Amino acid sequence: MVALVYILFVSLAVGLFLLLALGALGNIGLVVGTVVLIVYVGLPFWAMLVKARRSVQGWIRFQGKSITVRSLDWIPVHPETIEWKSPQVIVLRGHGISYELSFLTAETLTRAVARIRTAHPGVRETLAETYKQESL
Repeated sequence: MVALVYILFVSLAVGLFLLLALGALGNIGLVVGTVVLIVYVGLPFWAMLVKARRSVQGWIRFQGKSITVRSLDWIPVHPETIEWKSPQVIVLRGHGISYELSFLTAETLTRAVARIRTAHPGVRETLAETYKQESL
Protein backbone atom coordinates (compact mmCIF):
# COMPACT_ATOMS: atom_id res chain seq x y z
CA MET A 1 0.00 0.00 0.00
CA VAL A 2 2.80 2.42 0.88
CA ALA A 3 4.55 1.56 -2.37
CA LEU A 4 1.40 2.55 -4.27
CA VAL A 5 1.47 5.98 -2.61
CA TYR A 6 5.05 6.50 -3.83
CA ILE A 7 4.07 5.31 -7.31
CA LEU A 8 1.18 7.78 -7.23
CA PHE A 9 3.53 10.69 -6.51
CA VAL A 10 5.98 9.60 -9.22
CA SER A 11 3.08 9.23 -11.67
CA LEU A 12 1.88 12.71 -10.78
CA ALA A 13 5.33 14.20 -11.42
CA VAL A 14 5.71 12.40 -14.75
CA GLY A 15 2.16 13.30 -15.76
CA LEU A 16 2.73 16.99 -14.98
CA PHE A 17 5.93 16.91 -17.04
CA LEU A 18 4.02 15.36 -19.96
CA LEU A 19 1.31 18.00 -19.58
CA LEU A 20 3.89 20.78 -19.77
CA ALA A 21 5.64 19.16 -22.75
CA LEU A 22 2.41 18.60 -24.66
CA GLY A 23 1.17 22.06 -23.65
CA ALA A 24 3.87 23.52 -25.89
CA LEU A 25 1.94 22.16 -28.89
CA GLY A 26 -0.99 24.51 -28.24
CA ASN A 27 -4.58 23.88 -27.26
CA ILE A 28 -4.74 20.36 -28.67
CA GLY A 29 -1.57 19.52 -26.75
CA LEU A 30 -3.16 20.76 -23.52
CA VAL A 31 -6.23 18.62 -24.10
CA VAL A 32 -4.16 15.52 -24.88
CA GLY A 33 -1.83 16.28 -21.95
CA THR A 34 -4.77 16.62 -19.56
CA VAL A 35 -6.21 13.29 -20.69
CA VAL A 36 -2.79 11.64 -20.34
CA LEU A 37 -2.39 13.15 -16.84
CA ILE A 38 -5.81 11.92 -15.72
CA VAL A 39 -5.18 8.39 -17.01
CA TYR A 40 -1.55 8.25 -15.88
CA VAL A 41 -2.34 9.38 -12.33
CA GLY A 42 -5.83 7.89 -12.15
CA LEU A 43 -4.82 4.27 -12.74
CA PRO A 44 -2.40 4.00 -9.76
CA PHE A 45 -4.89 5.91 -7.59
CA TRP A 46 -7.68 3.54 -8.61
CA ALA A 47 -5.41 0.53 -7.93
CA MET A 48 -4.62 1.93 -4.47
CA LEU A 49 -8.32 2.33 -3.64
CA VAL A 50 -9.18 -1.16 -4.86
CA LYS A 51 -6.35 -2.68 -2.84
CA ALA A 52 -7.40 -0.79 0.28
CA ARG A 53 -11.02 -1.98 0.01
CA ARG A 54 -10.15 -5.57 -0.81
CA SER A 55 -11.61 -8.25 1.42
CA VAL A 56 -9.07 -10.75 2.70
CA GLN A 57 -9.82 -13.97 4.48
CA GLY A 58 -7.94 -14.52 7.69
CA TRP A 59 -8.34 -15.52 11.29
CA ILE A 60 -7.96 -14.20 14.82
CA ARG A 61 -5.45 -15.64 17.22
CA PHE A 62 -5.82 -15.13 20.97
CA GLN A 63 -2.65 -15.38 23.05
CA GLY A 64 -3.21 -14.34 26.63
CA LYS A 65 -3.80 -10.59 26.56
CA SER A 66 -2.86 -10.13 22.90
CA ILE A 67 -4.99 -10.53 19.80
CA THR A 68 -3.39 -11.09 16.42
CA VAL A 69 -5.27 -10.77 13.15
CA ARG A 70 -3.77 -13.02 10.51
CA SER A 71 -4.40 -12.12 6.90
CA LEU A 72 -1.45 -11.44 4.62
CA ASP A 73 0.82 -10.79 7.61
CA TRP A 74 0.64 -11.10 11.38
CA ILE A 75 -0.62 -7.85 12.83
CA PRO A 76 -1.12 -7.47 16.59
CA VAL A 77 -4.25 -5.54 17.51
CA HIS A 78 -4.83 -3.83 20.84
CA PRO A 79 -8.54 -3.07 20.48
CA GLU A 80 -9.99 0.05 22.01
CA THR A 81 -13.44 -0.24 20.44
CA ILE A 82 -15.65 -3.03 19.13
CA GLU A 83 -18.24 -1.68 16.70
CA TRP A 84 -21.14 -4.00 15.95
CA LYS A 85 -22.19 -3.66 12.31
CA SER A 86 -24.58 -6.63 12.22
CA PRO A 87 -25.17 -9.84 14.19
CA GLN A 88 -22.26 -11.43 12.31
CA VAL A 89 -19.90 -8.50 11.62
CA ILE A 90 -17.81 -6.37 13.98
CA VAL A 91 -15.09 -3.79 13.49
CA LEU A 92 -12.11 -3.87 15.83
CA ARG A 93 -10.50 -0.45 16.16
CA GLY A 94 -7.12 -0.01 17.83
CA HIS A 95 -4.09 2.26 17.69
CA GLY A 96 -4.32 3.51 14.10
CA ILE A 97 -5.69 0.22 12.80
CA SER A 98 -9.16 -1.03 12.02
CA TYR A 99 -10.33 -4.49 11.00
CA GLU A 100 -13.79 -5.53 9.87
CA LEU A 101 -14.32 -9.11 10.94
CA SER A 102 -17.10 -11.29 9.53
CA PHE A 103 -18.16 -14.52 11.19
CA LEU A 104 -20.24 -17.35 9.78
CA THR A 105 -22.71 -17.34 12.66
CA ALA A 106 -23.78 -14.96 15.41
CA GLU A 107 -22.75 -17.60 17.96
CA THR A 108 -19.11 -17.66 16.82
CA LEU A 109 -19.07 -13.86 16.86
CA THR A 110 -20.44 -13.81 20.42
CA ARG A 111 -17.76 -16.27 21.57
CA ALA A 112 -15.01 -14.20 19.93
CA VAL A 113 -16.28 -10.98 21.52
CA ALA A 114 -16.40 -12.70 24.92
CA ARG A 115 -12.75 -13.69 24.51
CA ILE A 116 -11.83 -10.16 23.41
CA ARG A 117 -13.60 -8.71 26.47
CA THR A 118 -11.72 -11.16 28.71
CA ALA A 119 -8.35 -10.26 27.19
CA HIS A 120 -9.10 -6.51 27.08
CA PRO A 121 -11.63 -5.58 29.78
CA GLY A 122 -11.48 -1.84 28.95
CA VAL A 123 -12.73 -2.23 25.39
CA ARG A 124 -15.73 -0.02 24.58
CA GLU A 125 -18.57 -1.40 22.49
CA THR A 126 -20.68 0.64 20.10
CA LEU A 127 -23.35 -0.05 17.53
CA ALA A 128 -22.88 1.10 13.94
CA GLU A 129 -25.58 3.48 12.70
CA THR A 130 -26.82 0.97 10.15
CA TYR A 131 -27.12 -1.72 12.82
CA LYS A 132 -29.01 0.65 15.13
CA GLN A 133 -31.50 1.39 12.35
CA GLU A 134 -31.94 -2.30 11.49
CA SER A 135 -32.64 -3.24 15.11
CA LEU A 136 -35.34 -0.57 15.57
